[in-house]
Amino acid sequence: MLFELAKKLSFIQNIVVDMQTSLHPSIMHNLGKIEMIKKAMWHCELEGITGDYFEFGIYEGTSLYAAVKAHKKINSAYKRNFYGFDSFDEGFKYFDTKDKHPYFKEGDFVSSYEKVLRRFRKFPHVKLIKGYFEETTTTPEAKNIYGDNKCAIIFIDCDLMHPAGVALEYVYPILQPGSIIILDDYFAYKGAEDLGTSGALRAFQEKHPTVKVREFSDYGYGGKSFVVTSL
Repeated sequence: MLFELAKKLSFIQNIVVDMQTSLHPSIMHNLGKIEMIKKAMWHCELEGITGDYFEFGIYEGTSLYAAVKAHKKINSAYKRNFYGFDSFDEGFKYFDTKDKHPYFKEGDFVSSYEKVLRRFRKFPHVKLIKGYFEETTTTPEAKNIYGDNKCAIIFIDCDLMHPAGVALEYVYPILQPGSIIILDDYFAYKGAEDLGTSGALRAFQEKHPTVKVREFSDYGYGGKSFVVTSL
């Protein structure tokens, strides 16, 4: 009855359209991002995937916070550490000219390390690693961050191919069948498969041909995730 009435009353349809289109795309995308993290966390729970959560490009820490809360809300049977990598106060920087993009500008995406640190002060299992990935993941001490633990989920939200590739190489030794790889802005650079986070995953698999992945889920405006099937 209500459905038939709604079909006849165009003003109701207009209200729905106005509400939906009034939300900024970035809000819709971020809501999808949170849902994606929740879905990945639940998948790992159902499949018995042990290990930690790694996020590269956390900005102000909202999605990292979502991961921590999702893990808690599902009353997980597994202990997980959460690692957030970001340059924070240094902002955005190009390390490779191939990564140049009209929307991603050097100096953007600046966030306060101290402010984000305070956001997670009640969560001792959260560790923030300050600095550019190219510098923080290549030191002899870098591997000691995760020790012998495995990677359950890696979320790469740094937009560019070069740092995304660095992130993938960093967790490569601790990937496992069932690990979830989440890539933001997967269809950036006009959909080019050899640029951005898409290009990073492609180059990573070419370097490590035994690594096989299967599409897991899409989210928001151009986000995509994969599950590692074999190594």
